[in-house]
Amino acid sequence: MSVEEIYQSTNMNKTKSIIAVDPGVGGGFAVNTPDGIVLFKMPESLPDICALINQLKVANSELWIEELPNFVSPMTKSSSMAVLHRNLGRVEAAAYAYGYALHRVAPKVWQAPLGLGGKASCKDYSEWKRKLKAKAQELYPHLDVTLKNCDALLILHYAQGGGR
Repeated sequence: MSVEEIYQSTNMNKTKSIIAVDPGVGGGFAVNTPDGIVLFKMPESLPDICALINQLKVANSELWIEELPNFVSPMTKSSSMAVLHRNLGRVEAAAYAYGYALHRVAPKVWQAPLGLGGKASCKDYSEWKRKLKAKAQELYPHLDVTLKNCDALLILHYAQGGGR
């Protein structure tokens, strides 16, 4: 489904849209629509981020975005953190400019109801990401869940009341 089809379908049905965002380098968007959930990879440019957020907007829209830590592990690449924080600012600014209700949710908050035991239960970050992907696939077997969109999908699950 294209962004234009989602926009037309959502606006015709006047439903509230909830957009969930993982602002990471390999992050993405998960959007509820009248026809189901649609997943997008994180756009690469500010104009593309703004266009996507604008096209998905309907009355009473909400945007849920993962809140980022102020400090990270020394093992985290500083270039990855720079992109992560840049995307966060871009998405928040666009959401505000287009009139979304903006919600920030910490990873521990949206992850806790999933019952996965947290990052400490895994030997490394890759194992943790695979665990998140597996949970998203379990909850949404009809979607093409990837490592790049699983966080956004699980944030959307939380935003829609999953585990709250």
